[in-house]
Amino acid sequence: MTSKTSHTDIISITPEILRGHLPKRADTSHKGSFGSALFIGGSMRYTGAALLAGKACLRAGVGYLSMAIPSALHPALAGHIPEAIWQLLPEHDGAIASIAATTLAPVLANKQAILIGPGLSLSPNTQNFAIKFLENILPKFPNIPVIFDADMLTILSQTPDIYQHLPKTAIFTPHPGEMARLTGLDIEEIQANRAELAQGFATEKGLTLVLKGANTILASPNGDLRKLDFANSVLAHAGSGDVLAGIMLGLLAQGMPTFDAASLAVYLHAKSGMLALEKRKHVASVLPSDLIAFIGHTIADLENA
Repeated sequence: MTSKTSHTDIISITPEILRGHLPKRADTSHKGSFGSALFIGGSMRYTGAALLAGKACLRAGVGYLSMAIPSALHPALAGHIPEAIWQLLPEHDGAIASIAATTLAPVLANKQAILIGPGLSLSPNTQNFAIKFLENILPKFPNIPVIFDADMLTILSQTPDIYQHLPKTAIFTPHPGEMARLTGLDIEEIQANRAELAQGFATEKGLTLVLKGANTILASPNGDLRKLDFANSVLAHAGSGDVLAGIMLGLLAQGMPTFDAASLAVYLHAKSGMLALEKRKHVASVLPSDLIAFIGHTIADLENA
């Protein structure tokens, strides 16, 4: 993959860039004004991924959130996310079963954004579900922004011919290990050429890429590059990416353009980490669940900056 621009063309993500893109919230608004989002994922082994993503999505301001999860997870999650609408799916060994794909088409009909992957699991039955969803269901809704995260990225890396079924509104959110699987490159090579590789992948596949890690890189389908000037181990906990994906889902459902929603989500995620650090005092003790409580603070700070 080749790059069309140089590092000097990377735009830093700053409050000045983002402030004008914040979703408007008029006093006369109602829940329907702020979109309807769909989360697809979770499993018995990774129940917390669904919890973190769902709560983060709601804190980002979405009007409606539907959670499509294996039915066995409902008792554990329902009391922690009482605002959600539940789509209980057939399961196999505690994860979404292959046959569940056929039940999702009606659920997608009125959605403004979708997140699939956090906690999904890589069992063969669930991978079959994911492939059926991509091949048979998602193409019927080509204009809905879709975030592909976590286990969904691993599934995509194993079935590269599936890219033809992806919508042009797709967002990939890999960490360096997932990016290595998607590209077939070593992690060291990924880290040494983050901007060029992100840009080449995004333009080649026609999607938005969020390459996570210190100084997260974002690349648009047309080659635009943005960088978060943030490197801090406060986000180095399993589950942090689920919070980021949930924030992104909530912003997309409110109608933000894909590249701007991804940029704002990355910024809010990092700033929430720093506010949580002020409370917890040490980077080792800041958990992803701590970040969710500060999403509103970061939005307010951005509005008032």
